[in-house]
Amino acid sequence: MNQRGQTRPGVGVVAGSLAYELAKKWWVLLVRGVLLILIGVLAFVSPLTWVVFVGVYALIDGTAMLISGFSDQPAGQSQWPLIIVGILGILAGLFILWNPAVAGETLTYVIAAWAIITGILEIISAIRLRDEINNEWWLILTGVLAIIFGVLVFKNVLAGFVTITWVFGIFAILAGILSIVLSFRVRDFGTKIGAVT
Repeated sequence: MNQRGQTRPGVGVVAGSLAYELAKKWWVLLVRGVLLILIGVLAFVSPLTWVVFVGVYALIDGTAMLISGFSDQPAGQSQWPLIIVGILGILAGLFILWNPAVAGETLTYVIAAWAIITGILEIISAIRLRDEINNEWWLILTGVLAIIFGVLVFKNVLAGFVTITWVFGIFAILAGILSIVLSFRVRDFGTKIGAVT
């Protein structure tokens, strides 16, 4: 069995390094992938239930991040990013679970405002760069479409919420599948370096 800070013969990964610690926790990627797929499916089946599961996921993920932040860190890695992300995840999860309908509506408004602001900034950038770049109209068109999307969401929050839910559902399912595939690759890597027995 390897001591912390030692390597297996022929393997260049040090016990206690980021790669070694990630390999030991390969199952976290597997659980995260399964949860993401479940949340993605719920986004299509029951949007309000989906919001609740997003809250539960944020709470679980935030707690896991917080615990990771307070556990031993690889050399040279600060614990504060994990602690901050963990606290934010827990707060977001509690807010969503406290009132799922309000959280879903708030999320929809935030995304609509973000789309409009991003669209305006893209149009301004395209106008400023028109002497330096070709086909700046693509950037202008992207900005206009983002503004139209944001305005339409503000005009019909329910339709905007359903659209955002579906987009998130597709993303969650794809991200979940990739996370599961990655978890098995990390496990195989962990077996090779002795992090997984």
